[in-house]
Amino acid sequence: MHPQRLFVAGLIGSMMVAAPLAAQKGGTVEVGGFGQYTHADAAWHVKSGFGAGGRLGVFLTPRWALEADASASSFTNEAPRAAGNTSQQTFAGRLMYNIPFGMGGSTHQFMLGAGVGGQRFGGHTDFSASPDVGLRFMLGNVVALRFDGLVEYVENATAATFGFPPVIGVNSAAARSTNLEIRAGLSFMLGNAKPAPPPPPQQRMEAPPPRTEPPPPQRELPPPPPPGPNRDSIAAVDRAREALLAKIYFDFDRSELRDDQRATLDSKLPVLAANPGVRIRIEGNADERGSDEYNMALGMRRAQTARKYLIDHGIDAARIDISSNGEERPVCQDHDESCWQQNRRDEFVIVAGGDRLVAPR
Repeated sequence: MHPQRLFVAGLIGSMMVAAPLAAQKGGTVEVGGFGQYTHADAAWHVKSGFGAGGRLGVFLTPRWALEADASASSFTNEAPRAAGNTSQQTFAGRLMYNIPFGMGGSTHQFMLGAGVGGQRFGGHTDFSASPDVGLRFMLGNVVALRFDGLVEYVENATAATFGFPPVIGVNSAAARSTNLEIRAGLSFMLGNAKPAPPPPPQQRMEAPPPRTEPPPPQRELPPPPPPGPNRDSIAAVDRAREALLAKIYFDFDRSELRDDQRATLDSKLPVLAANPGVRIRIEGNADERGSDEYNMALGMRRAQTARKYLIDHGIDAARIDISSNGEERPVCQDHDESCWQQNRRDEFVIVAGGDRLVAPR
């Protein structure tokens, strides 16, 4: 089998087993340009050539994108063509599937897709189909470096002469030709910048119910005994509350409990055991990298990890609620690792029993 057709068969197989993961945000627009190297089919009788082109695309969902691209190249003729150059133009619409992967602290995309369109060569235009495989390396939230490899199948209805020499049947091999195209260029992802997260909701403070005075005593009662000594100092209760509210942190794109965070969870166990009326909520959080949907699910997995640890160590499951904020509640707004690692966390909120907290004995 022709090696170029083997390449396409492998490409189609890869598309069939690709795992669905999140990519850019839906509605993001990609605008870019590229340089192009084309290895032409031998039936064309031209040397491989270079060219340039541009693309415009829009993400329909975080995974799927529609694109349109056009390019122009020039080739040096080989015998039996006359000396000189032959120009080529391609234009296609294609559907692309994006698979994210992490590298260097950023999220990039591996792309698989297919397109159909036309190819104009030497003054005549033919139908073409072009499977595509590529990589998009994000250089920030907006600029990306993109590489694509395409196989261009061309159905040439005029292959009987193919423009040279004018004798019927001379170049029938060009009836279905195959070209390889390698593209490299820059893309700009418009609408990909993340808006600032909304401020946390204001908590409404409700006035306590009015106190009612007891009726006057009907007879004089003996004075009550003096109160016993306060066995829990304010400092001890404050330390217990701090242990209960202490955060834990996670590695990038991970929800497993780190060894250095176990001590923080262990410090909560005696406080919860000494206060059976206390209920808490664990809120999982993620940094800004990745899609909104993916980070919401990642935050929930992180909250579930801490909840399971506490339950496995004897805390009643009914006392622990969980939720996820995704990337919407960052504690640091900078776009670097020192900031992101502060946002990959579980927070602990006391939802009941906090006003009667006692220190563990």
